[in-house]
Amino acid sequence: MPSIVASRARRGASLAVLVLLSLTACGGDDDSPAVGTGSGVTTTVAAGTATVLAVTVRGGSVVDGASRQRAAVGQPVTIRVTSDAADEVHVHGYNKTFEVAAGKTAETSFVANIPGVFEVEFEKSHKVLFTLEVR
Repeated sequence: MPSIVASRARRGASLAVLVLLSLTACGGDDDSPAVGTGSGVTTTVAAGTATVLAVTVRGGSVVDGASRQRAAVGQPVTIRVTSDAADEVHVHGYNKTFEVAAGKTAETSFVANIPGVFEVEFEKSHKVLFTLEVR
């Protein structure tokens, strides 16, 4: 009997260590969403239960938005792009695409259920708008 108890105790301890490791692996240096409108500032705004990741493109350059924007796994996300030129936006990894007309704003929404780092880019001009980090 003592070997069964010891075996269960070891399994319990191992499980506890795995849980702690997985929780610390999810941590980061900046988990709070930032709100901003200047160039190079993440525009992450809570909209109900969804997060809006917005970027503005003028003259072929990103003028408002950050190079890396974040969402939590399982979180509803809306990607909003305002552009002075028409192009197709592609969210890599999620294989989401949508058209944005010149001088207009377009968006797509989905649940960020795939962890990782993915490019969001203009397909025709191959301009990376930002990277989406899902963790």
